[in-house]
Amino acid sequence: MSPVTAPDGGEAPVRVADLGSKRLGATSRWHVRAQSVHECVEKLAAIWSKAAVEAEHSALSEIERQRALGDPRLGGHLDEPRSVRVRMRTSVLTLVVIAPRPETAERTMAAINALHQRHPSRAIVISPGDFDGPASMDAHIYAECKLTARTDAEVCTEQILIKVGGELSQHLARVISPLLIHDLPVVLWWPDDPTFGTRRFHEVVALADRLLVDSGTFAEDGRHRLAGLASAIADGIVVSDIGWLRLNLWRELLAGLFDHPLLTRELDHARSLRVDFARPGSAIHLAKALYVCGWLSGQLGWEIKRPLERDQDDSFRATLRDGRREVSVELRPVRPPIHTASHSPGSLLAIDLVATRAKASVRARVTRQRDHLLATAHWNGAPVARRAGRLEPFDEAPFIAEALEQPGLERLFERALARAARLRGG
Repeated sequence: MSPVTAPDGGEAPVRVADLGSKRLGATSRWHVRAQSVHECVEKLAAIWSKAAVEAEHSALSEIERQRALGDPRLGGHLDEPRSVRVRMRTSVLTLVVIAPRPETAERTMAAINALHQRHPSRAIVISPGDFDGPASMDAHIYAECKLTARTDAEVCTEQILIKVGGELSQHLARVISPLLIHDLPVVLWWPDDPTFGTRRFHEVVALADRLLVDSGTFAEDGRHRLAGLASAIADGIVVSDIGWLRLNLWRELLAGLFDHPLLTRELDHARSLRVDFARPGSAIHLAKALYVCGWLSGQLGWEIKRPLERDQDDSFRATLRDGRREVSVELRPVRPPIHTASHSPGSLLAIDLVATRAKASVRARVTRQRDHLLATAHWNGAPVARRAGRLEPFDEAPFIAEALEQPGLERLFERALARAARLRGG
């Protein structure tokens, strides 16, 4: 939803569009500002009170009336006898975003806009500022109702962009809590580096039913952030990680190679694993490569003999153990080819798994191509399997939607994360 401003760049007044109109594509928008939490709550109520006013141009069926009265935002503003047109679907959740940097706030607002048809919600984007300055709050409230092709009701969404400073930056839960919609699930999205272990983190995450992160953006080599994420799960927090979800195609293609009749038992003889990841600059982001190791070690029962250590060439090496057999692991930073240079630090470039025994040697590889992944397997040097999968555009919205639809904590992810954190020494 685009911010609505007056022609002079100032604040556009609250308005209610023609409630009697049902033209497809017709959109009603509101934009107001608030300087305190109390004022924010009052102006939200004013917007939806106006939205609940009957235009007297259409009557409701009993089913539509009950839907309107059951909406947590409309119910308190409607009278049973009044004929009120359904202006919205009930929000399915409240999405809270912690975005300290302006560019992060802008990016998350774009993702929220892409999601609102599929997941109508109240989105609260918090940008904490200077901790030591005076207490301050500046909130922009954007609301939109739009008719859709599939229903006669309007999908309505709210976005609340709040900048806070001073004491409010240190106690974000005080700002967020009054703005939550009663009885709806709360998803906390922390797009950059969650401050695991701090009081502020625990206060905010206590309000949420699910924590959404992207380990691919963690600004270090994985030791502390992955350990903090594993600790959050141990504390009972339901976690979804966009970094993990981006590996679905990699995992599917690698595992699928071993469906070949010649290869079904060769994983029991794995000897080495190498994961190449992008290092376009000086930053080293290990999370995705570590997840690959954590996933495979969990599925195949490998135990850690020696955790990762960094070599002089900036590669990371570890030794795992499968019974008496050792499995060498190497995570190798690579300057990406020109056609993948746009990918962020830590993006996977290749997975190379080798298994050997007396009469057989298997090499399974998954490599990133220009717009797809290519998986190949060789048995005693001869190609025996080949699979490919198209890469999706590098966009957050589909992965956020997938995370929002997960019923609970994914146990495969939990096991991979725990092992990845231990492998890194966290």
